[in-house]
Amino acid sequence: MATTRKKPAPTTKAAAARKPATKAGTSSTPADTAPASGAATAVLEPPPAKAPPRAEVKVEAKGQPPSGIERRRSPREKLVAPAVLQPSSGDASVDRGVQVQDLSLGGVGFVATEKFDAGEVYRITLGKGPLLLNARVRIVSCNKTGHRMYRCGAEFC
Repeated sequence: MATTRKKPAPTTKAAAARKPATKAGTSSTPADTAPASGAATAVLEPPPAKAPPRAEVKVEAKGQPPSGIERRRSPREKLVAPAVLQPSSGDASVDRGVQVQDLSLGGVGFVATEKFDAGEVYRITLGKGPLLLNARVRIVSCNKTGHRMYRCGAEFC
């Protein structure tokens, strides 16, 4: 009776890499050889998973606002118009003219020729006729931008 000999299955590069190298003249161990049935088995393993790229997280100093992130509760709309600031007491003799730069539901940004102290409360009047805004504001910031020029921010209160 004739017996047929099965060809061993081709090995993969990964399987060949896992197989320990043998020195010339030494025999391999039974574990390294094909099973007795004559069929070679190859174990395919997926390539090692690459770690996902880490997101860059900026850590700010404690108590400092995050840079580049909008902290306002409502978006600013650019609006360049004249306005008048007067003390909350209503004394019209000390009206101060300012130039509004932007406006939002939460506050107003303006340019002035004099410095305003943070925390002071004023009444701002902006516009005319049916589009008149008259509201109380509290100065939040006032920074010098040039000779007798200040960029101020105020919130409605």
